[in-house]
Amino acid sequence: MKEYSYSQAIDFFKNMPHFIPPKGGGAKKDYFSLDAELMLLEKLDKPQNKLKYVHIAGTNGKGSTTSYLASILNEASVVTGAFTSPFLYRYNEMFKVNGEDISDVDFAEVFSEVKPAYDELAADGVFVSEYEFLTVMAFMYFLKKSCEIVLLEVSMGGRMDTTNVIPAPLVSIITPISYDHMTILGNTLTEIATEKAGIIKHGTAVVSATQEPEVQKVLRDTCKSVNAPLDFVEPAQIISRDIHGQRFGVSEGLQYETTMLGTYQIDNSAVAIAAARKLMEKGYHITGESIRKGIANTKWFGRFTLLSDNPPVVIDGGHNRQGAKVLRESLETYFPGKKITFVLGILADKEVDVIIDTLAPIMKKCYTVAVPNPRTMEPQVLAGMLQERGIEAEPLDSKNTIEDIKNQSDVVCLAGSLYLISLFDKA
Repeated sequence: MKEYSYSQAIDFFKNMPHFIPPKGGGAKKDYFSLDAELMLLEKLDKPQNKLKYVHIAGTNGKGSTTSYLASILNEASVVTGAFTSPFLYRYNEMFKVNGEDISDVDFAEVFSEVKPAYDELAADGVFVSEYEFLTVMAFMYFLKKSCEIVLLEVSMGGRMDTTNVIPAPLVSIITPISYDHMTILGNTLTEIATEKAGIIKHGTAVVSATQEPEVQKVLRDTCKSVNAPLDFVEPAQIISRDIHGQRFGVSEGLQYETTMLGTYQIDNSAVAIAAARKLMEKGYHITGESIRKGIANTKWFGRFTLLSDNPPVVIDGGHNRQGAKVLRESLETYFPGKKITFVLGILADKEVDVIIDTLAPIMKKCYTVAVPNPRTMEPQVLAGMLQERGIEAEPLDSKNTIEDIKNQSDVVCLAGSLYLISLFDKA
C-alpha cells in the first residue's frame, strides 16, 4: 500500500468537488446518489456497520447539540467519535475522538488506507466526492480508535447526505428545521423536513427539538411508518442569564448551567440531555453528574461567542433565516435598547434579503466583508442592499479596522456565515 503524506492528502481534497450530483433531470435533490460511496465502503469491508451511532440532522443547532452530547459522553468516560462539518481552519477538525482532532499522522494513515479503493473505482469510471471520501475516512478512523459511540452530524439535508449510509443508529436527533439550501432540499418546510427526516430508521429512538406544525407532522408520520419512537423535547426554562453564562431548568425540574451564550443554546442543551437519557436507557453508564458537568464544560466557538466585553464584541455563525432570527433575539436579550454595529458577510446563495431584513431593525451601522468562500456575496453589493433599506453601510477596508469599529460602538456583532469565524476569532 502506498503511504501518502498529510500534505498529499490535503492537496488531493482541495482539488475535489464537495458533491458530485449525477447527470439527470428533475429536482436537484433527485440528482444525488450514495451509490459510489456505498461501493467504496463495500471495498473496505463495510466499516460503517461495525460502529454504534447517534445521527444528528436539522437546520440550526446541529454543531452545538453535538458538542453538548460529546461533552456529556466525555464526562461519562465513553470513547466518543464525532464527525462534523464544515471545518474552519483544517480538515482535521472534522474528526474528533474524545474532543481531540485527528492528528496529521492518523489523517495521512487513514487516507492511505482508503485511497487504493478510491483509485479502483475511479479506474472503472465511478467517482466519489470529497465529502463521501471524508465520511468513509471517518468510519475507518473511529473503528481504529475503538469508539463506543460515534456522533454523526449531517452536512446537508439527511436522506441523501453522505452520513446516511449507516445502519439504524441508537438515537436520531432532529434539531430545529427551517429554510436553508432550498435549491436542493425544497422550497417548503414540508419538503425540507422530509429530506431531513430521511435519516430516521426502523426502531431508532428519535429526539426532536420543538418544531413548526408542518415539520412536526412530517416527523410524526415518518416515525410511525418505520416504527421509531419519537419524543419532542420541551423548551428549557431560563432561570438566569448574563453575558458570561446561563442557568436553566428542564421539564423534570433539574437545573443546569452553561457558559454557552445565545437564547437558543439552552434548548440545544435540553435536546442533548434528552439524547443522553436515551443512551442511558440503552445501557450506557451516563450519570446525572456527567450530564451536569458535560453541559457546564461544553465549548463551541462561534455560536454567539463573546470575544471581548469592553465594548461587547460577539461573533455568531448564523447563516439562514432561523439563525438570523435567534441572533436578533439574543442581541435584544443581552443588550436591551442598544443599537448594534454589525460586520456582516453572507454567502450569495443564502436568503440574503430575509437575513438582512431580520437584522436591520437593530443595526446602528454595518460594515460588509467577503466570506472566505467562492460563493460569497460581494461586500459592495451587500452594502448596497443595506443602504436601500436606510442602513448606513460600507465595505470594511484597511481604513476601518475592527479596533476602530470597537472604539466607535456600544456593541459589535460579527455575523452572517460560519466561515467568517476564521477571520475574526482574534477580534
